[in-house]
Amino acid sequence: MWPRSRISILGLAFLAGSPFVNRTLPAPAPGVGNPARVTCAFSNPRFSGWCRVTEDVPDTSTPEGVCQTVLSCLNTVSCTKTYCNATEIRSGWRLEKVEAESSALSDANSPSIISDLI
Repeated sequence: MWPRSRISILGLAFLAGSPFVNRTLPAPAPGVGNPARVTCAFSNPRFSGWCRVTEDVPDTSTPEGVCQTVLSCLNTVSCTKTYCNATEIRSGWRLEKVEAESSALSDANSPSIISDLI
C-alpha cells in the first residue's frame, strides 16, 4: 500500500497535466511580427522638400499599408489629420520611400528600407 503523501503527489501531478487547469500563455515578444514603427517619405511638387511621417504599425497592417493610408489622407480633401507641418496641399502627393524601424530581434533601432519607390 502506498503512503498518503505519495498518493497526494501523484494526484497533484495528474491535476497539473489536466485540461481543467487554468493556464496563461506568455504574451508574444513585441516587434516579432511587424516592425513597431514605420517612416514614410512623400513628395509633392508644390511642397518644399520631402514630407516624412512616422507612424505605429498595427498588428493587422504592414508598413506599406500604413504609408498608403497616410498617402490616401494627404490626397483627400475630406481628411482631417494633419501631416507635413499641417500642409493644406491635398493632391499630387507620391509615396517615395518606406522605412520600417527594426524590431527587437535585429540591430539596435537601425531602420531597414522596405521599399524605395524612386
